[in-house]
Amino acid sequence: MKKRFLILGLMALVVLPAYAELTVEDAISRDYLKNRGYSTALINTVKKSEAQANGEALTEPVEKEYYNQPFIKGVRRFFMYIDPAYDDHSFVNDHDIHTSPNYEDL
Repeated sequence: MKKRFLILGLMALVVLPAYAELTVEDAISRDYLKNRGYSTALINTVKKSEAQANGEALTEPVEKEYYNQPFIKGVRRFFMYIDPAYDDHSFVNDHDIHTSPNYEDL
């Protein structure tokens, strides 16, 4: 009986490290996520969350400069007022989460 436990224990020590070949860095890499069938939006969200967790600066999209023009900003805010589901590029973008209600919630 002791020999069986010894053999099973040695087999467990030999087999268990084989499961540790995938690290966290590998699991959140762009290539790994793309090959697993995740969308580009989710991959960007994962990368933004990783940058926030590490305290790194996020790279802004190229179209950000275009959206900061006064006329374009006004038109976009008008469309956001009409349609609240309009994308304002604020999803996972360094915003403060307030736990109490304020006037910005309206």
